[in-house]
Amino acid sequence: MERSRDEQFLHDWIIEKIKEKYSRLYKEVHTNPGKEKRFEFKGHYPDVVFINYGQVVLIAEVETQETINEEEAEEWKELSNLGVLLVLVVPKDMQNAAREVCWKKGIAAKIKIGFFEVVLSV
Repeated sequence: MERSRDEQFLHDWIIEKIKEKYSRLYKEVHTNPGKEKRFEFKGHYPDVVFINYGQVVLIAEVETQETINEEEAEEWKELSNLGVLLVLVVPKDMQNAAREVCWKKGIAAKIKIGFFEVVLSV
């Protein structure tokens, strides 16, 4: 499913913020924003790939409100079978919806769900 322009901007911005934050904890953090395919892992292009000492230790998929659905869950299922922990990063108020989709797909035990929250003070 295609994201709207605003949702795609948010998705890619969150990916970059994750990279900035976790680059201190992991030796390498690679990103695949939008349709870009910069870093491949076992034939897939997760949004974020975390590497320590040459070994992939974690992958993450950033989802937005528009992409928390059973269609996307098929990709989550594939990624959860690659042998490393998959973290779904979803909007804070969509955590339960993401968890529910994971349960329906039978992958809830294989996936960790994290969240992001964007707060604008004007």
